[in-house]
Amino acid sequence: MAFFQYIKTGLLKNRIKSKMYKEFIILSSVIILTLFMTIHNKNKQEIQNSNTRLSIQREVQEDILIQEGNLMKLNGGITFTKNDNLIIIKDPYSTIVLDKNNSNEIIAFLEEN
Repeated sequence: MAFFQYIKTGLLKNRIKSKMYKEFIILSSVIILTLFMTIHNKNKQEIQNSNTRLSIQREVQEDILIQEGNLMKLNGGITFTKNDNLIIIKDPYSTIVLDKNNSNEIIAFLEEN
C-alpha cells in the first residue's frame, strides 16, 4: 500500500512540475511579447518623428530654392529645377534633363503651332 501511495505522490509531483513548467513558459512568452511590442511601438514613433522632420526639412529646402529662383513648382507635382548648365523637369512619373545651351531651340519648338 505504501508503494502505491509513493507512486501516486510521485505522479502528483510530476503533474505539479509539469503544470508549473507550462505556466512558466506562458508567463515568459507574455513577458517577451510585451517587451517586443513596447520596443516596436517606440521604434514606430521614432520613425514617424524622423519622417516628419525629413518632410519639414524638404519643404524648407524647396522654399529656399524657390526664393533663390532655382526651383519652380507647377500644378500636378511638376517641378523645374535649374543647376549650373542643366534644366531638370520632374513629374511624379519621370525626369527630363535638358542642357541650357539648347533652351532657345526648346522655346522655339514649344512656340510652334
